[in-house]
Amino acid sequence: MTMKLRNRLIALVCLILFLGLGAALFLTTSSRKPFAVILFVSDNITPSNLTATRLFSGGGEARLQLEALPNTALCRNAANDFSIPDSASASTAIAAGKRINRESLCIDPAGTKLPSLLEIAATKGRSTGLITTGFLSEPTAAAYYAKSINAEDRNDLAAQFSRHTPFDIVIGGETETNSAGAPNGSKTSPFLPDTNSVSLARSMSELENQPFWQTTPLLGLLSAKQFSLPPSGEGDSNAPSLSDLVRVAIRHLQSNRHGYFLVVDDSSIGKAAKANDAETMFKRILDLDQAVATAKRYAGENALIVVAGRETIGGLQLNGYPFLGDKGVAILSLNAQGNSSLCWASGPGFSIEAQNNPKQGKQPEPSSPGILSQPSACPLPQGIGVAGDVLTLGIGQGSEKLKGFLDLTDVHRLINDEL
Repeated sequence: MTMKLRNRLIALVCLILFLGLGAALFLTTSSRKPFAVILFVSDNITPSNLTATRLFSGGGEARLQLEALPNTALCRNAANDFSIPDSASASTAIAAGKRINRESLCIDPAGTKLPSLLEIAATKGRSTGLITTGFLSEPTAAAYYAKSINAEDRNDLAAQFSRHTPFDIVIGGETETNSAGAPNGSKTSPFLPDTNSVSLARSMSELENQPFWQTTPLLGLLSAKQFSLPPSGEGDSNAPSLSDLVRVAIRHLQSNRHGYFLVVDDSSIGKAAKANDAETMFKRILDLDQAVATAKRYAGENALIVVAGRETIGGLQLNGYPFLGDKGVAILSLNAQGNSSLCWASGPGFSIEAQNNPKQGKQPEPSSPGILSQPSACPLPQGIGVAGDVLTLGIGQGSEKLKGFLDLTDVHRLINDEL
């Protein structure tokens, strides 16, 4: 071996060692982003509601999947102008990271339009997905694509969706409108873009049959009756569970080598709370609970999963002294002392006030509660927002920041840092 060849070999070995050492240092010291980031957002994610849901599902010994998430914070959720937010301002705090006025959507008090987390993720090369259990034109979903000072203008929100650059997958409910001039009275969707830039699915079976490798954005428009009410299990093509929708979305998004960001907006819990329908609300929370478990299973270990509360609606309290094994109807009805177990701060329901009939000259008599009575302290047409910090729970890289008391805007920053 010549001196020249030996020197070249020594230089090559040194180069390999140098590159190997550099790679090892990079892998061990650099902060790599989670491949998957999944955000669940819903109302009434509070300690009292989760406790009541746990007892409803299986009694005092039951446990929720959410309880396995290791990191937790209590989040303040005030709007910019009111101490109790509405769905638009609370959704914007998470989606866009700023406190804004009630009834506004991703527009701050100065009139600045704010980008949402989904829009930010798209600019960073991630696949993007949005699932909602409500209508796509509702503020809780529209916070991720629309900018408006009137969050209740559903026609405007639908029009903004149709003009927005499509996300890779969107699944939600639609409100069909008769198309002006459409032949034979056919119907069209206000959410469809003007061009044929998306693949359209109108049922769970059509969503399941979409090739997961296709790059064309997928829009799943489901009717309200297609969203299942628990206890429907996974795999029901006629009434898919939230777990089904999460599984389909992850399969569609995970082919992107840069990773993906999925938002799951569950508005059904808040709607049940507004109606003071505790049984449906508990079942919806359990459905969300299972969907989080599905996300953990399909997204894998290199995923950041965050479950963020939004509003507190209705002010539900479970009181009295139920037995350790009481569950289901035993939680919904009268407790062992003969009192109503469930009470709401606001909204419809049985009134405990005495009834007075002055025409018959009768004295007030106490009302008799029914077996499933759910009394309200302030009977209103529907439940309204009440004061209460909400829980945010998480697992995966970045979720260790969830501790103590935070603001909802901090949840935005946490996720934005990991995109």
